[in-house]
Amino acid sequence: MFFNRQVASFARLGIPISKGLSILARDVDDAEFKLLIESVRQDLEEGRPLQDALARFPETFSALHVEVVRAGESTGNLAVILEELNAHATAMQRIKARILEAVFYPAVISTAIFGFVLFFLLELAPQFRDMIVKRSTAMAASSSAGFRGEDPLAPYPLTRALFALSDVVGDPVVLSLLLIGTAVAVVLGVRRFRRLGEEWDDVLFGLPLFGRLFEGAALMKITRTMRDLLQNGISMVETLRLTARTVGRNRLQQKLDELRRAVEEGGSFSRNLAGGDVFPDTMVWKLQMAEEKGLIERALEELASEFEVAVDRQTALITKLLAPIILVGMGGVVFVMFMACFVPLTTVHAG
Repeated sequence: MFFNRQVASFARLGIPISKGLSILARDVDDAEFKLLIESVRQDLEEGRPLQDALARFPETFSALHVEVVRAGESTGNLAVILEELNAHATAMQRIKARILEAVFYPAVISTAIFGFVLFFLLELAPQFRDMIVKRSTAMAASSSAGFRGEDPLAPYPLTRALFALSDVVGDPVVLSLLLIGTAVAVVLGVRRFRRLGEEWDDVLFGLPLFGRLFEGAALMKITRTMRDLLQNGISMVETLRLTARTVGRNRLQQKLDELRRAVEEGGSFSRNLAGGDVFPDTMVWKLQMAEEKGLIERALEELASEFEVAVDRQTALITKLLAPIILVGMGGVVFVMFMACFVPLTTVHAG
């Protein structure tokens, strides 16, 4: 985004981009970013177009970014298009922040519950068991009936189950496997969540409560990306191809590829939207009417705004629903574990 703003400024002021980048590189502290700027500058000085220079860094400049820059250079509207790219990136960051907001809270609380349960099973449960056994032995010794070697936990199946679980978790092999499995799950989860906002799959769309959030975010990205590409002179076929590459592997991507093939064969974009239960009926209807009136870009912009509002609402709903549910669940876990330990201490007897 910083790079886009600076290049847009050079274009507006009539400064040769290669010269502007040469000066910009002096003010950049990050070594990797400085190297990127110098490489782009060198390519421009050797006569390569800006889009070709950017295409050499696919991890930084996506195919979507390069195609839009190509359109900007061909139409002479590079400054305007770069600012629109920044607006697009800002919108995508905003939607990603909403998703992470909805996911972060339950993830943190669930991690805290897991850590507490593990600590209880490893450290506290053995101490409670020793206390129960000692109390039972002392009561048996003072009883006239004497101690008959009965299991003091026999009347308490929940307590026995808790201590059995403590023994299993306390085994070094089991504990190592559990910790390794947890670490792997956390790493995979973090990687997946980092990609949220950039790609989705059908599994995410099917998740309870979160599925609508992820699908709304994907639809928002599709409509916003298509609007930006069409508005900057990209053909419908190329727009559908590029947009399909931004949403991950799911039924939305498959539908976009199907639409691209239909348009390539001379069909109507909007008339092929229906079918397959992929896009909402309201979206299909609006785009069909808009295409007939030549207002498809405006319709896509309005749809993108509607989907963004829907994501905001779903995020708020998730936060409001999950907060009390998770807190009650955490309280229930703590209550059950402590009751399983304290009840035998208050009622244990020699038999």
